[in-house]
Amino acid sequence: MGLSKRHVHIESDYLSLDYTASAEQARNVADELAEGFPEFEVTVDDELQDGLPPLPCSRLWD
Repeated sequence: MGLSKRHVHIESDYLSLDYTASAEQARNVADELAEGFPEFEVTVDDELQDGLPPLPCSRLWD
């Protein structure tokens, strides 16, 4: 349950999204998308870049 920030990359066909999230939020959103939307490829890593927006509705993933 760390508070460190992670990079979340979500991709499918023409969709490519990048966000920052806490480690817990990143893990939770990746697990949920993998289970409910197998067409999405979700990558969570430490490759943070300046200007990445926070994960939308991030508190839902706590």
